[in-house]
Amino acid sequence: MNWISNEFIKENINYPELVEALEMAFGLNTIQCPPKQSYNYKSTNSSEDNTLLFMPSWDNESYFGVKLITATPNNSKLNNPKIPYLNGLYMLFNAENGLPLVVMDAKLITNIRTAATSVLASSFLAKKQASKILIIGNGTLSPFYIQAYASKQNITTIYLWGRNYKKSKQVVEALDDCSVKVEAVEDFVPIVREMDIISCITSSHDPILTKEHVSSGQHFDLAGSYAEDMHEVSEDVVAACSIYTDNFDVTLKHAGELVKALKENKINKSDIKGDLRFLCIDNLSKRNSDEENTLFKCTGMAIEDLVIAKLVYDKYTNKK
Repeated sequence: MNWISNEFIKENINYPELVEALEMAFGLNTIQCPPKQSYNYKSTNSSEDNTLLFMPSWDNESYFGVKLITATPNNSKLNNPKIPYLNGLYMLFNAENGLPLVVMDAKLITNIRTAATSVLASSFLAKKQASKILIIGNGTLSPFYIQAYASKQNITTIYLWGRNYKKSKQVVEALDDCSVKVEAVEDFVPIVREMDIISCITSSHDPILTKEHVSSGQHFDLAGSYAEDMHEVSEDVVAACSIYTDNFDVTLKHAGELVKALKENKINKSDIKGDLRFLCIDNLSKRNSDEENTLFKCTGMAIEDLVIAKLVYDKYTNKK
């Protein structure tokens, strides 16, 4: 069994190709994807729970894969060496004989496929002429989101905001060649209502965007929060939009924005207009007008991991 390096993945995976592969996978609906399993466990050096996420999927043809992700809160307190909060592996298997084929870094492929999934959803939900994007959040996902949205047709300008302006500038300065204008902003309020797409990739527990930040025709891409107590936008923002999600099984139960809006009767489950399969099934825009506000909320699915892992493996075997 071989290890595929991060360098190989970065050099050989491009966003347009991955977005197309994701669209085909969701549209055909052949990949099986059980709900992710989460397990908490203790360690000797921390009073906080650590978490293991187990995410399998298979295509009923040639491959099945498993992603193992650990979340270790105490890592932020370790300085020598500095260890990331999230770590993990992705293992791809031959479905015909059960043999393991390759292993790769789960964190890297998760970052890439998460950004690609957001771009995929925006292709059905944002205005066709959308050109200006605000990305809220300057963490590890931000460079991936910048590059992914820069690959989208008609995009001309991407703004990046985070609570630490210096860090936002560092993210922008560290970017490789980018085909569009990318600018770090110290305050998003003066520009937010002019944006066509607003992408939130934070771990905020308090809403960053409220109803006063919304103008007609915007698309909200929410990919940061993954727990009931996390909220990137207020329930009023959710209620002001046509709502779509990656899947009904997990996201409606764990995404804080949707959970709170449902509990406060700002929306009903019937207000959720569709999932990623619904978006991809016919290659048609789901936006009703240029004035409509749309919202896509995702918490991640193992189908996305299998799609990118297969793409990486195909390129790897072809190069060998």
